[in-house]
Amino acid sequence: MRKYDIFKLYYWHGATLVGRYRLPQLEPNRLIPRNVISFNERKGKSHPETCWIDFFIDDTLFENFWNHPEMSFDNLRKYEGLITTDYSMLPEMLPSQIIWNCTRNRIMAFYLQQQGFNIIPVASWSNSDDFDWCFDGLPEDSSIAISSNGCMSSPYGKRILLEGVAELQKRKKPYKLIVCGRHIEELDIYDNVMYYPSFSQRWKERAN
Repeated sequence: MRKYDIFKLYYWHGATLVGRYRLPQLEPNRLIPRNVISFNERKGKSHPETCWIDFFIDDTLFENFWNHPEMSFDNLRKYEGLITTDYSMLPEMLPSQIIWNCTRNRIMAFYLQQQGFNIIPVASWSNSDDFDWCFDGLPEDSSIAISSNGCMSSPYGKRILLEGVAELQKRKKPYKLIVCGRHIEELDIYDNVMYYPSFSQRWKERAN
């Protein structure tokens, strides 16, 4: 019974598990988001059917979603689609924490897909050592999202972001690579990249 399933095994029930860490394989899609808002902005939104929701915000604002996603389903079903969870994968975290958060991202994407939501999965990584496994379960020739939040403030962060994008393009050949954040000139070599503003960008624009 779900009420006693503290390990949330039902989230990935029936999934095809792939790769070193047995991540759920997601179904491909060619969806393109429009009018993206963040999970913490979703309540009271007029015309939600014209918007997508993302989770490219501080983890504290959606950590509880892992334990009780169904509590948000009635609200989320009003929206056109979801760019799925992005539990953080940071270089200073322990390797086991990085693996677990990537696992959670893939599991939640699978669960939402099985619940009938239009979803665009998220790819993320902390360093080049992750490339051997962090893309497992992501579909090929499909829309995939990433965030550049916090990645462009240091030469190291920018380098890892660009290396990860190159590896993602090679391994998964996304139909569209959807970047939450500002334009990155180095990504102009790819013809499948599109952008939308992040939560912090939108707030700064409103303040001005």
